[in-house]
This record gives sequence, C-alpha cells and structure tokens, in this order.
Amino acid sequence: MDRTSMLLMADFRDRYLSQMKGATILDVGSRGVRNYRRLFEPTFKYVGMDIIPGPNVDIVGFGNIDLAFDVVISGQVMEHVKRPWEWLKHLTSYFTKYICIIAPHTWKEHKYPLDTYRYLTDGMRDLFEYAGIKELEIKMDRRLTVGIGEKA
Repeated sequence: MDRTSMLLMADFRDRYLSQMKGATILDVGSRGVRNYRRLFEPTFKYVGMDIIPGPNVDIVGFGNIDLAFDVVISGQVMEHVKRPWEWLKHLTSYFTKYICIIAPHTWKEHKYPLDTYRYLTDGMRDLFEYAGIKELEIKMDRRLTVGIGEKA
C-alpha cells in the first residue's frame, strides 16, 4: 500500500462516510502491515478480510463472512484476482451502502501469487455495471484507478 492509495482512500472516507460514524467497514485483501485500518478506526468498525491469515486479518476466507457490512473497500487487490467481474459481483453481497475499489492502471508486474489485469476508467465502469453497482465516481490518478459505487 503506497501513500497515494492511502490518500485516495482517505478522500473516499471524508467525502462519502462523514455522516456514517460507527459504520461497519470490510477491507477485502487486508493482509499486511501497510493497510487502511488506521484510516477508519476508531470512528468506524473496521474488519480486515483476506484469503490467508496474517497481520491485519480478522476474517480468513469469504466463506467466513457472516454478515453484511455498510461499506466494502479494497485496494491493490483486484489486479491479483482471476475473473474480477465475478469477484466484484460476489462483493455486492457483503455491503449495504458503498464500495470503494482502488486498482492500478499502470504498474509493473507483481505476482502475489498472480497478476492478472490493469484497470482504466472504462474497464472499472464496465465491471461496476456487470456487478450491478451504481457508479458514483470513477477516476484515475497517475497510477491508480478508483471506483466508488453504491447498491443499485
């Protein structure tokens, strides 16, 4: 997680969640020391989820998510996902209000364990449409694309 990603996620928090204090946040792909937890706690109830255990992981595996969260966030994960259109559609069952996805449009290959795609605004828009997510904002910075949506 780099500084730019942290700034983009903080911007999402400040502009979309300012009236939702106490909201539940599910961070998909949270494993690691550098993560979004500090951006959300203690104002929000932050839960980190990943497919393998490790630092900052409260829930291991999608099968262990047993409730819907107000918000789903995910940063620098979607480029490592096979069939991201299905993954994003799957995420819609875990949030009731907002989703924020940050993924690179320009970045070197970094297999963790694989590296599948890069995302431009039209690609993010198409994925949101396929998943049934109402687009609120899709934008690019120097290296990253941000997609913000809500339940359709």
